[in-house]
Amino acid sequence: MVAVEKAGVPAVAIAARSFARAWQSCVDGWGQPNASFVTIPHATTGQQEDFIHKMVDEQIDEIIERLTSIPASAGAVRGARSSGQTTEMFTVELDESPEGLDSVNRFLAERDWSDGIPVMPPTPAAVEQMLKGTKRAPQDVLMVMEPGFGLATVEKIAINAVMAGCRPEQFPVLLAAIDCLAQPEMNHRDMQVSGHTEAPIILVNGPIAKKAGINFGTTAMGPGVINSANTAIGRALRLCLINIGYCNAGAGDPNFIGLPTKFGMCIAENEEVSPWQPYHMDRGFKRDESAVTVVTVTGPTTIIDPRSKTHEDTLKNIGSMMFYPNAGAGGWVKGRQSAQVGHTNKRVPYQGPYHPIILSPSRAVIMAEAGFSKQDAQEWLHHNCRVSMKSILASGAMPVDTNGKWLYHPELQHLADDPEATIPALESPEQYLLFVTGGSTHYANFFYGTYGIATSPVEDI
Repeated sequence: MVAVEKAGVPAVAIAARSFARAWQSCVDGWGQPNASFVTIPHATTGQQEDFIHKMVDEQIDEIIERLTSIPASAGAVRGARSSGQTTEMFTVELDESPEGLDSVNRFLAERDWSDGIPVMPPTPAAVEQMLKGTKRAPQDVLMVMEPGFGLATVEKIAINAVMAGCRPEQFPVLLAAIDCLAQPEMNHRDMQVSGHTEAPIILVNGPIAKKAGINFGTTAMGPGVINSANTAIGRALRLCLINIGYCNAGAGDPNFIGLPTKFGMCIAENEEVSPWQPYHMDRGFKRDESAVTVVTVTGPTTIIDPRSKTHEDTLKNIGSMMFYPNAGAGGWVKGRQSAQVGHTNKRVPYQGPYHPIILSPSRAVIMAEAGFSKQDAQEWLHHNCRVSMKSILASGAMPVDTNGKWLYHPELQHLADDPEATIPALESPEQYLLFVTGGSTHYANFFYGTYGIATSPVEDI
């Protein structure tokens, strides 16, 4: 739409009323703030065709008007900012009154520069202290964050880390998480602008977990002082997505309902008591190295497993989560998903989704004592979590060549005529991401992954 307008072709978008702020935020970021749009009362997803026609027909006069007139100025451009050496400074007066103590938070709220929770003031001294947690230069750019194309410099990330309450020893974890988001397979643009409820979860492995003070024992995903590092790192990533990526709630972020997980999630693996090798070794790292993995997820759903006495009991309970219709659903047979690379027409295919299964140590021990390695458990889930070929074919046509041969996985085409045929819900076993953390209990958490996955090393300071 923006590209069409920039080419000199009049266009008018049609957006659901709840997307009005999101539309304006996106076109501001894309450098076309005057791009016209009209609103209809509801999103069209899942609506009947007649109802959609009625909503649009009611706007025909306004559509014609906007196509045939010059639009008034709509907003200020919020595109990518310069990575020059000068950082914009603001002065906020504090005093001991309730209003004075809250003046920084009110200043940020007026500009929509916060997640809505009180922050630590990012004073120059505090930011300078945070920058001591890395060897990277302040103006180094880690990525361009969408939808507003903000340049994620080390200094900007440090400002948000201070606001979230991070300490310098936690800063390398945040930087590694953003290194992950910069990978195309993370599809971070879709994560940012999707109306679907999804958020990044940061999985930490190696010595950095203790150094950063990340809790990997009891209540590892809960509130409290013991989780201050987990909370601060997860929150800092969200603040970066808001303030650098311009993904503000209701504007760049049009999420329909939202989840509290969008405030931030960061956990470390309980490597001390896990019977299996830590997850970063699955990703090619050495045990004594530190690494961060980021996955975009929805959820979680709790897996209650009190009566399991065998490894198969536990695996069946985990497997029961996979029958949510969108938990993979065998879509891989139609070809891999792809992600847009920056502001280009290039797309990169990636394997996904990855489903993080957060196991308490005792659940992993049940399987290990039965002689099941982590890979054995993944193979079991891959083999037993299946979907019918009939349901896949009913969800839409298979991509085929001119001879009617399936473009992807033609070796499975013979299953189309078998009404009882099934295939694995996910393409490969490693997409069942088994991660051991927390205290020893009979619970686990299942997250439904949505895109790809990335793992990055943590800088050694």
